[in-house]
Amino acid sequence: MKTLRLQVRILGIVQGVGFRPFVYRLATEIGLKGWVRNDSNGVTIEVEGTEQRLVEFLNRLPREKPPPAYIYTIDHRFLAPAGFEEFKIVESKDSGKPLVWILPDLATCKDCLRETFEPADRRYRYPFTNCTYCGPRFTIIEDLPYDRPRTSMKTFKMCQECQKEYSDPKDRRFHAQPNACPVCGPHVQFWLTDGTVVAEKDDAIKHAVEFLRKGKIVALKGLGGFLLLVDASNEEAVSELRKRKRRPFKAFAVMYPDIDSLKAHVEVPEFAETLLLSPQAPIILLPRKPGGWMEIAESVAPQSPYLGVYLPYTPLHHIILKDFGKPVVATSGNLSDEPIVTDEKDALQRLGNLCHALLVHNRPIVRHADDSVLQFITKPEPRPQLLRRARGYTPMPLLTNKRLPPILALGGHMNVTIGITRGNEIILSQHIGDLDTWESRKVYLRTIDDFLRLYRIKPEYIVHDMHPDYYSTLIAQEFNLPDIAVQHHHAHLSACMLENSIDPPALGLTWDGTGYGVDKTVWGGEFLLGGPHEFKRVATLFPFKLPGSERAIKENWRTGLSLLYESYGADFPQNLPLFDEISEKRAFSILDLIEKGINSPITTSMGRLFDGMSAILGISYFNTHQAQSAQLLEYAAWRAESKVKPLEFQIIEGDPILLDWRPMVRDAVRRLHSGEHPDEIAAAFHRTLMVASLEIAKKIGIKKIALAGGVFCNRFLTEGIIELFTGEGFEVYYHSQLPPTDGSLPAGQIWVATHKIGN
Repeated sequence: MKTLRLQVRILGIVQGVGFRPFVYRLATEIGLKGWVRNDSNGVTIEVEGTEQRLVEFLNRLPREKPPPAYIYTIDHRFLAPAGFEEFKIVESKDSGKPLVWILPDLATCKDCLRETFEPADRRYRYPFTNCTYCGPRFTIIEDLPYDRPRTSMKTFKMCQECQKEYSDPKDRRFHAQPNACPVCGPHVQFWLTDGTVVAEKDDAIKHAVEFLRKGKIVALKGLGGFLLLVDASNEEAVSELRKRKRRPFKAFAVMYPDIDSLKAHVEVPEFAETLLLSPQAPIILLPRKPGGWMEIAESVAPQSPYLGVYLPYTPLHHIILKDFGKPVVATSGNLSDEPIVTDEKDALQRLGNLCHALLVHNRPIVRHADDSVLQFITKPEPRPQLLRRARGYTPMPLLTNKRLPPILALGGHMNVTIGITRGNEIILSQHIGDLDTWESRKVYLRTIDDFLRLYRIKPEYIVHDMHPDYYSTLIAQEFNLPDIAVQHHHAHLSACMLENSIDPPALGLTWDGTGYGVDKTVWGGEFLLGGPHEFKRVATLFPFKLPGSERAIKENWRTGLSLLYESYGADFPQNLPLFDEISEKRAFSILDLIEKGINSPITTSMGRLFDGMSAILGISYFNTHQAQSAQLLEYAAWRAESKVKPLEFQIIEGDPILLDWRPMVRDAVRRLHSGEHPDEIAAAFHRTLMVASLEIAKKIGIKKIALAGGVFCNRFLTEGIIELFTGEGFEVYYHSQLPPTDGSLPAGQIWVATHKIGN
């Protein structure tokens, strides 16, 4: 039969997942000759054989691909034969601008985990065991195409046995770029905080576990940065970590030795267990069981009905947790509001006062990656919602339905990420954090340079938030390129519409803490009608003042006073819990600011409304971390036992429509004075926002509803709106693979800019 040559080009997640070994095995099984190689665009294959065998090869490629691989496109063509004599993997080719998708880091697979704990295996208790189906990717890649010389493993020369695995097409580690063993690979050391090396390799791990048993804090160099570990059942130790980290209240994540120990502390539905055990291995917020209250230190997650739980995702984590035998707090290795530390020498400087010892290793981390965090929105059916998009998910692209101009999007100021475009893809960076500190800003600038270099992108447009004073806005001016300012909430709306493929117009409930409005006031409780082309602010909250400006965000009792003043005037009730916390003298000095309009900017922020209501109900008076008081208000709502009657509210017709919350405040105070429990009133407040927003949506008459902005991290509110609106015939969309926070802003900024450029 006639011999033909088939050329196949594949774009997708096809590097670092054992794709070339898979192609080798498939081709040789079918009896084809030729070659396969990585290049900057993905994988290219040429095979020769009969037409029947070539068609079989083409059909089986997508069906039998390695589990972590994702094929976006397969292009093929038949050519004249070239006379290949064998099938082989050839050297990677750098063909210019990369189109290949970089794979996120993947949690340890079952086979590697089995080897790690098999005493007879040569990798027994080796912390860096991996194969083509698991291990580091995003955090070790220095350049593309993905080959060992372009990773931070390049300095570790494989021993004879590892090289044999790497070269054997039948081996699970065939062309596994991070392949290593105790003989030739990275190793760990146990350091004291003065840099003294106490132990190496397995002895180092044993020292770290012993420190944990003594209630000490250990800084662990992991996959994408340092984690701070401490015994999650030791209240004194956890409290000490809080003190040192300057994190007085925000919940810590807890890592468990295995799924069974985790299930003893939280409710784990089947859909959550699947994700906990997935290659992404994220932190998931799950409801506590009694054991989660009794056996976990109170300071781990104060007052929270949830625990943020996850499982070990590298052999090093698995060995430590197995030896320790119980859960540990595993939180980012940084001071609060600073980026995660990635280098061991830097860790001595920045983490030396936070921990008692360090467990480090000598494999460089090329780029940081915090642990991803998600929750589940359970209505109408369970669906994950990312709250922080990082390890395991970054840098997977968003695919659009149009070719995009080369754009760099700079995000906002809090929960910052950056975004770039390539073809029809939007590629977002890992979570960076807030841009308040110089350390954060250095990481931000480094991430911009890293993504532009790695993907060989030369942006033609810079997109940024409309706020003139954001650091990201100031950086935009340094590129000397056409720049496009996108209103904050327009970006939120557009990001949600992009992720859910919503055609305009849609009504966006874009609710968050702060966004610079087109009228130069602080927006945040907005109803926007439109899409990426344009928007109209059709409704908003009745405005109020923030006495002390930024201080009102930290000291939300100030906002509580402002709401009371707006609702009653100067003669408002003072027999409230708020006045047990704040002295009369201090309260009246703040009221003077409000009355005179001194340093008291106008806002329509939904986040600040939550803050103020939390203070009025006596639930929380301070925000020691972002959204603390709003979270406590949500927790109170979950504690309420029964269906509650909404608070009073008023809709004021106009352009825009105003949702008047003042009747809510007066009704809440009446109920509080009548003896109703604050938890019930908190639930009523949430319910009021659901009912009021439905009434506004009916007035506007648009059936497609997009929920976007950080307020929709509130699961009580989100699920309530979904249930209420869908019951009235509305289509409700919300974020899942992008966070509802400002972490999604670059995607929305790009989508708005693309439509502006196209016009």
